[in-house]
Amino acid sequence: MGRKKLLVVVTGSTYGSRMAWYMSQFLLKLHGVNAHFFHPQSWDPKIEMDGLLVTGGIDIDPATYGGERHPTIKRSDPKRDAMELTLLERAHKEKLPVFGICRGMQMINLFHGGTLHPHIEELPLQYPHPRTPLPLRDVMIHQHTRLYQIVGTSQLKVNALHHQAVDRIGEGLQFAAHDKNGIVQAIEQPSGRFVLGLQWHPEFMPYTWHSRKIFKAFVSALQREG
Repeated sequence: MGRKKLLVVVTGSTYGSRMAWYMSQFLLKLHGVNAHFFHPQSWDPKIEMDGLLVTGGIDIDPATYGGERHPTIKRSDPKRDAMELTLLERAHKEKLPVFGICRGMQMINLFHGGTLHPHIEELPLQYPHPRTPLPLRDVMIHQHTRLYQIVGTSQLKVNALHHQAVDRIGEGLQFAAHDKNGIVQAIEQPSGRFVLGLQWHPEFMPYTWHSRKIFKAFVSALQREG
């Protein structure tokens, strides 16, 4: 018998995560990987998995990281936060590849002991910070990083749908990209297993070469480390 098909667990909210799920599933299946969607009402902590994809969505509850609730945080989902922290802990123990998108990147940072800026607009920004689903945001990729090795360039055009951001980096992680305001756009584990977080949404840009390359790199890590 051949090796079983690799399975990625994709997390999201009970409501409002369908588009991210459909697009992530499409890009994973494009590279020959099965995906299973988990939300707080449907997840199984004992499921066999080969990797973890933590998607974007509503804000992380400040209580999850000991922060104060900002007036701009209208909705949060503590049950989702707890689910994702549990799955991140399991991925850490089992040395599974992890990919985080937007809120997912922030969850990776919190899991490793980092902190968040609750609202970017309160930072001393030199340039406007509009939200856009289109690839109009310039991000600078740091050389000598895993992300740079994947995309092979020092600058990308990406989308931007967030109002929170990574502040202090978590233990064992490094910054991999930033924008013109210096806001963190990517974090990663520099060595060992594949751990990558992006502040933008590559799943919403399957038409860009770099989005497909990033998903392919995640799948390659599954094949290598799974």
